[in-house]
Amino acid sequence: MALPPQQNVPDLDAGGPAGSVDYPPDGQRYNQPLTISIQAPPYTRITGLDLRNRGMSTNEQIAPDGRSATVTSSTSMFDFNAPHTVFLVADLNAPLAGGTFAGSYTLNGVTQPLTVNIKPGIQGILAGNLRNTSPQGGGVRVLSVDPGSSTETAGLQPGDLIIEVDGILTPTVNDLDDVLRGKRSGVTVPVTVRRAGSLVTLQIPLDPEP
Repeated sequence: MALPPQQNVPDLDAGGPAGSVDYPPDGQRYNQPLTISIQAPPYTRITGLDLRNRGMSTNEQIAPDGRSATVTSSTSMFDFNAPHTVFLVADLNAPLAGGTFAGSYTLNGVTQPLTVNIKPGIQGILAGNLRNTSPQGGGVRVLSVDPGSSTETAGLQPGDLIIEVDGILTPTVNDLDDVLRGKRSGVTVPVTVRRAGSLVTLQIPLDPEP
């Protein structure tokens, strides 16, 4: 068989709604069971399939992490006379610059690329007034937090001393910036602070850089 290539390349917003990829039918009848194996492009997850299987019973399984999916049929033949559609979402951990990424769609041993575009994102930040300790190297002091920000909602407070972000020590503001560089707004990062003599770890969704 000759699996036609996908009809469209969706533009996905990381953390946004699902887009779809359609594989057009070739109109042929195949005297063999249907088997499909799908590998999601990097930084995406499969959320659904629509094979439009009229009169054919199929077993469709999407992996818990959405990175792959399989389809098998219990019938000895199938008619490829309707499009096959894969639904995907882009993860917030996609590169900030976005780009084009490819996985694969294999139908009865014949493979075509499964390609999506991921749109560029906005740099994520901790929304507040942050300063080095004096002398430098003792952590990052929170002087204020932007009202109404995700940073505030997640619990960061003035007076907190940020000592670690995403598992990496942040002795200075430059170190903190290095950890966050390339992370999209909306990504949740663990932030460990020293507060009133105790260590507290907050899960903070990054705010968009102004």
